[in-house]
Amino acid sequence: MIQIAHVDRLELAAVTGGPSDGHRRLGAESWSGWVAGLAGAALAVILLFARPDLPLPRGLDPGPEAAGRLLLTGVLVLSAGRWVLLRARGRRMRRWLSDPHLARAVEDLTEDLSLRYGGDERWELIRNPEPIEVPWREEEQGGGAGAPCGGSIAAYFRATPARRLVIMGGPGAGKSVLALRLAAELLQERQPRDGQGPRDGQGPVPVIVPLASWDPREGLYPWIARHVAAEHARACTPTGAPPVAVALVLLRTRRILPILDGFDEIPADVRKRAMRRLREGTKGGFPFVLTSRQDEYREHAPEQNVFARSEITLCPLADSAVAAYLNPGGRPRSRWTEVLSRLEGAADGSPEDRLRSVLQVPLMANLAREAFSEEGADPRELLVPGAFADTTAIERRLYDAYLDAIYSPSHEERTGWDPPTARAWAGFLAARMKADNLENLAWWRLDEHVPRHVRVLALVPAFTLSVALMVRLDLGSWGWPASIGLSLWQAYAIVCALALLHTALSAADEELSPPQQIVRPTGTRLREAVRGRRGRTLAVFTAACLAAGWATTVSTRSGLWLWAMTAITWVTVRWCGRRLLLVADDPFLARSPGALLRSDRRATIVLGWLRTAGPPVLTVLCAVPLLLLGIWFAARVGDASAVFSADESAVGFLVDVLTASPFIVAIAILNGAWSYRDRLVPLTLVLPLIMLPLYAVTPAAQGAVTTGDWAFTVLATLVCWLLHGTAVSAWGRFQVARLYLAATGSLPLRLMAFLKDAHQRGVLRQSGGAYSFRHIELRDRLAQAVAAETRRDARRQFRGRQLTSGALALTLIAGSYAVTLEGAAQAALVTGPIRSLPAACSLLDGEHIAELTGGTDTSPSTTPTSVLSRWEPGCVIAEQPSFPRTVRIEAGTRIFEPFFDLSAVTLASRQFVSWRSSSFRFGLVTEADSRSLEGFGDEAHLHTGRHLVDDVGRQVLLAAVVEVRKDNVVITVRYTEEHADRERVTEVAQALARTALRKAGLAPADHGTPAPQASPG
Repeated sequence: MIQIAHVDRLELAAVTGGPSDGHRRLGAESWSGWVAGLAGAALAVILLFARPDLPLPRGLDPGPEAAGRLLLTGVLVLSAGRWVLLRARGRRMRRWLSDPHLARAVEDLTEDLSLRYGGDERWELIRNPEPIEVPWREEEQGGGAGAPCGGSIAAYFRATPARRLVIMGGPGAGKSVLALRLAAELLQERQPRDGQGPRDGQGPVPVIVPLASWDPREGLYPWIARHVAAEHARACTPTGAPPVAVALVLLRTRRILPILDGFDEIPADVRKRAMRRLREGTKGGFPFVLTSRQDEYREHAPEQNVFARSEITLCPLADSAVAAYLNPGGRPRSRWTEVLSRLEGAADGSPEDRLRSVLQVPLMANLAREAFSEEGADPRELLVPGAFADTTAIERRLYDAYLDAIYSPSHEERTGWDPPTARAWAGFLAARMKADNLENLAWWRLDEHVPRHVRVLALVPAFTLSVALMVRLDLGSWGWPASIGLSLWQAYAIVCALALLHTALSAADEELSPPQQIVRPTGTRLREAVRGRRGRTLAVFTAACLAAGWATTVSTRSGLWLWAMTAITWVTVRWCGRRLLLVADDPFLARSPGALLRSDRRATIVLGWLRTAGPPVLTVLCAVPLLLLGIWFAARVGDASAVFSADESAVGFLVDVLTASPFIVAIAILNGAWSYRDRLVPLTLVLPLIMLPLYAVTPAAQGAVTTGDWAFTVLATLVCWLLHGTAVSAWGRFQVARLYLAATGSLPLRLMAFLKDAHQRGVLRQSGGAYSFRHIELRDRLAQAVAAETRRDARRQFRGRQLTSGALALTLIAGSYAVTLEGAAQAALVTGPIRSLPAACSLLDGEHIAELTGGTDTSPSTTPTSVLSRWEPGCVIAEQPSFPRTVRIEAGTRIFEPFFDLSAVTLASRQFVSWRSSSFRFGLVTEADSRSLEGFGDEAHLHTGRHLVDDVGRQVLLAAVVEVRKDNVVITVRYTEEHADRERVTEVAQALARTALRKAGLAPADHGTPAPQASPG
């Protein structure tokens, strides 16, 4: 017969990774994907059986049956692909969480924690000048207490039956220090001995976790896993696995011993739920260590038969220990000698008895020694009859005396800060940390105390520059709907404003970026990035595809293909940069908070632009052009000339689909974008890189986008990404918080200098790259003098805020779709790349005119003269002597505008070709000759012959006409001279044309071209 007194939990499952809070989003995405697949399959069935008419143009309507079969095939293919990807992800996760990889994570975590706990400044306080041995006693199950004992706490913990220990004690009794000592001793036992390597068989790795920041609505182990992953990301990612998943598996496989510090620091109204969560989370004999004040723990502690554990209580210090600590060596003339002598044999209820009970607490003894160590301080004031009604009043006096000593007048001499003001600043930090239940003062999270609408201001420079970029490009008017009358940059500005508003009113806090650091791209990191056969194969395949793609780009002359290759190359560069150059810095392994800040600042300035464009954004950049080309090539298989018209046809096909069924495409885009709605703000800054290619390959914009536009857009977008990366970086957020809190008078502008000074004075202690108050009781005492709003009050969500945030997200997605596929891809052009030119007369050089006319007084005229010609010049210059005119210089310009679906450049090019052999339009009636010229603009023609000039007599004079096209502009120069040969007029006309191009800003200055000389005759 088997009798079972109690069973916590019976598990019949092997833990291979377990669920993770970090995978919650993955589960939601999988669920939404399967729902979308079922909806698509249902629509396919309706098309196959109901056969409704489709709202598509005749050329694009495949019929309901064909559409149903196509849709059903697509759903099956996508579902199968999704299933394969999920299975592959599962196999990869199991490989990541295998025993060798977990052992490596344990080894790295042990190394990190040994450095952190070994360098904890509390050791300095404990051992200065002599260590205080705090005795403790074991609580017996019957309710009694054992005799005080001491020794190794790790040895006692290992001797407990279930290795589940509760450490109790009063405020300042040393609970956290004893927990630190336990962790340090357990880590010391794991260190290698005699070169034998890590001793992994010596139990789990102890990790101290402050319970003050735990919300019991969340499960205990998922919360601990998130905490460990956030503070030890490097150790929890030995193979690139999600750090939360690794930490959770380490917990559930009992490779981590959680030391839960401060159960009493959990808000009183949720302690009952917290104890229930603790009991549920540690069922099955999971080991743990818990510290708490005795009363708060006893109020919610369950019975031993349902929550097995061992309990110890810290004892007050003995009188001899207090005397040895306050007066080392027993000096007879010490300021503590008289006080300590009066404490011996004190009567119950006397001032001496109250002070004696206060000094038996290690924290109070330490404060008393610090507070009365200054010159002129006299501890006998603590024994003045009637001065202190109870022990609480004595404790308050010790806190105040300690702070008075810390922030004495010498403080102002050293730092320039007024002592009361500096104390108020420390009180502000203490109040905020108490309200948020924070133990560590992390400078990279200081912006949480700044209103969201103020934090959003840091994003304004990036969006302002992005809108300025669109103004500079001037891509035309918004193509949809045309009745609104907005230009494309104005529509984009509205989208940017929506992005800022969505950020300011977002119902959920954004994921904060931890401090980053730049590392060397060593061979080890490269091998880790491409580890395994699959990684090396993928690297070689990617390099080969990039080489082949760029080689093909030279011959295809396709803008969409160039766009795709540029985007794919950017994805590769970003991946290499993120994997090889930029890593998250472990705050608790940093030398100091200042060093951590400088490291993140350097990483932000150099590689901050890598943070903005994440995988969803880059996927869009790569997928859009490839999808367009794929659709078009599928429809034009076998056409050898397809590649030369692919851009125009593909975009035209896209416009037809959008015109015929915009809602279907919009719903598909909205469905995908909603899954990544938290990345909408960075996506907005990438839109210019999507809008410009879409605009450039439309039929109406052929040739309108210059190389300078491309270079300027890429450079300006990178600067926008850098500004955004700076705004969301730890360093950038700290700068915003520092400026705001200094402007409101809450903290000084030189905040890091103030924190460093507080650390040197003993108010704060340093833990790697973060600060914390010397003791939680000191923090609470400073916070009492400050009336600060709690974070929950400051961030109270008004009714309907989540609905408002969701509505803004949908509006932002729709706006992004509107300005790209419905905007840039169908933008109505307003002009060409060249929008204005100087007056025709200003294109001619005065010195040249003087040389050609022999210095005769001439005056330009814009009035056409009587010349038999269909071309009317904008400027005419002729000699003004008494005899008939023999020299005539004429110049004219024309700027082409878009016409229907023809761009201005295309229209100018076609018109120019039609003028190639049309000498008659220039009045050349005899001896006419036409040929092409090289070195003038995009293309140029030379026409020579004789033409009739009948304003002063009817003369037939020899003339040369140079006609040049540059983009959407045509500049024409005609030179006529009596008694000149063909070579003479040709040379002068070309020289005048070069000068006109240079002065119009369409050609560089050519100092080697001589000025035309006057005819010797």
